[in-house]
Amino acid sequence: MKIQYPHHRPVSYEVAGARRFGPDEVLLAGHDDLTQTTDWAETGYQVAPFLSNDAFQTFMSGVQALFQSFFQKAGISMPEEAALDQYHQLTHFDDVQHLAIVNQAKLLENKKFPIPVRLLEERVSELCRVPVKAHNPHNNEQVFHFRIIRPQRNDNNPLHRDVWLPEYHDAINIYVPVCGSNTLSSLTLVPGSHQWREAMVERTIQGAKVGEVQFNVPAVTDARASLELIRPDPKTNEVLVFSPYLVHGGAINFNEDVTRISLEMRFWRSF
Repeated sequence: MKIQYPHHRPVSYEVAGARRFGPDEVLLAGHDDLTQTTDWAETGYQVAPFLSNDAFQTFMSGVQALFQSFFQKAGISMPEEAALDQYHQLTHFDDVQHLAIVNQAKLLENKKFPIPVRLLEERVSELCRVPVKAHNPHNNEQVFHFRIIRPQRNDNNPLHRDVWLPEYHDAINIYVPVCGSNTLSSLTLVPGSHQWREAMVERTIQGAKVGEVQFNVPAVTDARASLELIRPDPKTNEVLVFSPYLVHGGAINFNEDVTRISLEMRFWRSF
């Protein structure tokens, strides 16, 4: 699979396993489209201001404290004022140490969130123009996680649609930069692809395996449409809200010496 990144040469990755084009249907058409009443319904994403300054500072302080606890539990030294964008130096580019942190930074219960989750629910509800909650009705999970992408490493997942896993149907996603997120590293997506027919995209039948790394979600392996990736690049205290039906992922970090860490979380309609 060859990907053309904005302002970069094409990058290829090899995905193992059987693959196929999907049925001739728009998956979103039969689901709850939380972009439907917005003015960004056509593209499937928006970058917008996020929280009040006080709430965001509390959030960032809480994130620093969480990572301090991740490092401590992994038995890795982390100075109290260490910059998170130097994560790769703190873990010495060691894959075992990295995995020890990653395993703690995913599927965190919402009760551990640094600020009241209702503040995020209220903001995302404003942006979607429908009430939402950070509660998955398909499996009752209430979780968030941090994505950690070291520079010049294959830490990113391949291109995919979250909704190839049924538990992510009907949701809306957010991406919030914590550190190191810029035009060389931020999440990539294909605008408008949430409305593509499944027959336009070839994907692995099972979760993708890239090299020695196994992913839960299937990966894009080909397309009958142009995979024109963009990097929306939200800034400090901005949020990227996007449909999980969009083709996205594959967000290689092209920075030389900066780790990208982002908050990722999902919301569903609150009835």
